[in-house]
Amino acid sequence: MRQGEPGEGEGYAGRAARRRYIVASVVSCVAIAVAVTHVLAPDLKIDNVTVALLVVAVVPWLRDLLNSIELPGGVRLEFKEAVERRIEAAERIADAALVGSGDDGHETDGGATALRDVRRLAAEYLEVRTSMASGSARTQRMNGIFARLVRATQRLADPDLDGWLTSPDGGLRLAAYARLYAVPDADALAALTDAVVKEPLAFSQYWGIHALDKVVDAVGVEDVPPGVVRRLEDCRPRGNDRVALLRRLIAKLHGLQ
Repeated sequence: MRQGEPGEGEGYAGRAARRRYIVASVVSCVAIAVAVTHVLAPDLKIDNVTVALLVVAVVPWLRDLLNSIELPGGVRLEFKEAVERRIEAAERIADAALVGSGDDGHETDGGATALRDVRRLAAEYLEVRTSMASGSARTQRMNGIFARLVRATQRLADPDLDGWLTSPDGGLRLAAYARLYAVPDADALAALTDAVVKEPLAFSQYWGIHALDKVVDAVGVEDVPPGVVRRLEDCRPRGNDRVALLRRLIAKLHGLQ
């Protein structure tokens, strides 16, 4: 069947409708779960890191859902712009909570304790990936590890980012993404791009793209080399969350945001 024929279009529309239904259901279930938890355990305290990770994790899915809303008279585009502004504001709040949770200053032992913590967390990440079945429970555990990596890597004065980004150890690559997410380094742009494009682990690539977005801001969109842009355009991640993040980053690089 040639592209654009009625049967193919109807199949795509059906898949898109099912995807929107699933996304809407997931968002609703999360909201209900939070409400029930609040009623059953009103004294339960949720720290800023947990809230930040929940916000950042749900943003790509929320964007996919809201971008699909269409109203007559061109209202959709105006609504989309308002949604984008709200999402960006939510991400800024999440960033402040997550990155701001790092310890002040560096350790007096030259970072030896922090480095041990980073290596321990990197190993824990890989152990969770292999020992737990894929699903929300595993993702929650890995998000917690990432949050602790953000704090631990901020305690290092001069981490070996080049070594981590090129390491075959997926845990150390995640540590590099955590550090660059919290402390963007313009000099790491090329190495980070190479690592993110090649990253085989979905969770790590997700946070790698987040880190890359921040490093691009540190470099300045106008100063990003064309080769970096081309590499990102050629990248084909699987998964709606990573596709949405990468698409937004590329739009930023082309001055469309």
